[in-house]
Amino acid sequence: MSYAALPTLRTPRLTLRPLAENDADAVFDGVSNFDVIRWLGRIPYPYGHEDAVTFIRRVWDEALFVWAVEDAEGFVGVVGIDEELGYWFARPAWGKGYGFEAAVAALRYWFADPSRGDVASGHYNDNTRSRRILQALGFTDVVQRPRFARALSQDVMGTDMVLTRQGWEARQTVDIRTARLRMRPMRDQDASFLMDLAREEVTRMLFSLKPDLTEDDALAFIRARQWRGVPGYALKIEHGGHPIGYIATGNSEGVEVYYALHPDHWGQGLMSEAVQAFLIDLFARFPINRIIADRFEDNPASGRVLEKCGFEATGRDMGRSAGRLEPAPVITYAVTRDKLRVQT
Repeated sequence: MSYAALPTLRTPRLTLRPLAENDADAVFDGVSNFDVIRWLGRIPYPYGHEDAVTFIRRVWDEALFVWAVEDAEGFVGVVGIDEELGYWFARPAWGKGYGFEAAVAALRYWFADPSRGDVASGHYNDNTRSRRILQALGFTDVVQRPRFARALSQDVMGTDMVLTRQGWEARQTVDIRTARLRMRPMRDQDASFLMDLAREEVTRMLFSLKPDLTEDDALAFIRARQWRGVPGYALKIEHGGHPIGYIATGNSEGVEVYYALHPDHWGQGLMSEAVQAFLIDLFARFPINRIIADRFEDNPASGRVLEKCGFEATGRDMGRSAGRLEPAPVITYAVTRDKLRVQT
């Protein structure tokens, strides 16, 4: 396959496209930052503009599986599978979860071909961010060994890792079970339940579901929140085999959790049970350390659910709901991996 035939890949927030000659300036600007290049053992140091040009030419000449990564603002980094999975992101793009999201897209493309085998990768042991990403992708340790760090001009201990096809496939589904509940991706046939859920006493407490939902509205809601292997999906909550609500995660300004429960099931502790299990799965599945949430001030029941799971109030704001005529006061919350409260 020629490099020109490499497909463009899309995720909820990113576009992965073939590198172009005019990307050399952006590649140089990103990699020449010492905070970036210190973790890239195979990259020349010091890094010059001609190195960026040479890199792009090599990618084209050898038809490598390497993509430029763009967000809504433009070029932010590079991800590829060239001998091993590798990626880097310009310093301003750090802390947004782009590394994991882009790597998921590249690996999904790789494993879509059944003839392709395992994928290697690795990290310097001090690069804890990269380790969390690789572990969340399903990579496991192979061996620790010195890796030469060109930017530091010395050997640094690193860890070689591998992702097997079996390990990758094990992370491509989500099905969470508790003592009373099951949570799994919503499908088009759940539209009728969602329409029934969208009653006034429910929607006025929500930011993302409007009252008087039509079937088209419900289908749009479900399809926009399909499971894609990255935050930004919704799961149906089932009790006794029947849907009773949903729980979802967004990823626009940090990983957020939000949820709704049918009034027939309020006051039974079911939402607390669902939120706790969902949070455990999120922290285990993704390289994140903090999850946010919010609730309208006049919804104390949601506050009790969040606090049971270890969320702490972080501030106040004003929020809009399609179920309210005017903006209303909102309390914001956050919980970290270390603060998650597991009920027994």
